[in-house]
Amino acid sequence: MKLLRILALVTLPACSLGTAAEAPEGSLKVLFIGNSLTYENDLPRTVAQLALSAGLQQCYCYQIAYPNFALEDHYDNRIAVRALEDESWDFVVMQQGPSALASSRASLIQWAEYFGGLIDENGAQAVMYGVWPELERESEFPNVTESYRLAAEAIGGLLAPAGEAWQFAWAADSTLPLYSFDDFHPSTMGTYLAAMTVFQRIYNHTPVGVQQAAVVDGRVQSWPLATVRLLQEAAASAIAAEDARVVISR
Repeated sequence: MKLLRILALVTLPACSLGTAAEAPEGSLKVLFIGNSLTYENDLPRTVAQLALSAGLQQCYCYQIAYPNFALEDHYDNRIAVRALEDESWDFVVMQQGPSALASSRASLIQWAEYFGGLIDENGAQAVMYGVWPELERESEFPNVTESYRLAAEAIGGLLAPAGEAWQFAWAADSTLPLYSFDDFHPSTMGTYLAAMTVFQRIYNHTPVGVQQAAVVDGRVQSWPLATVRLLQEAAASAIAAEDARVVISR
């Protein structure tokens, strides 16, 4: 685990519940590669807490994430590449910006494929963490999801449709504050929704009923039980809708 001790000095780590220097024996090892949409409110730690609440295999959730990084930047930076070459993982969760435009979609797919080769060699399962557009470009939600769906299909990966989960939640309650103050990064509620889609993908376990009180970045939230349940059901519905789409397309 020498590599991970080095990485902990230069990245924003979220190992298990944020403190472990190396993976506990028997834990599920998940590498997160992304940017501020991953480390804001510590999505990996939130995923690990969901697993703990569900009584499932402990998650060693480790993130390599930097502001404004795309997958191409991570490939050039080499730290994520070395993590894949030198350590074994069960899942690798990847994201970059919204990637709704044709050029950014092509870049997302291209660099996901580069990482996909490394992930296959590692023996891990790839997961594309499908994000969302800025509020001022909210009409791009479908294009963002499609970009990440195509990237997942290109590498034989899974799609965690966080952006779709946001839309399911808003369909039930349009007042939910899923964006942060800058109308792009997630609020704690937005991160909770995103984390549940990743949780369900890597554990194949519904988030519905896993927590009575939501825990985000290690902090218990004061949201009403009905709101927590709504968010859990929105995440599960987004996964179900994506799975149904895949079945129909076949």
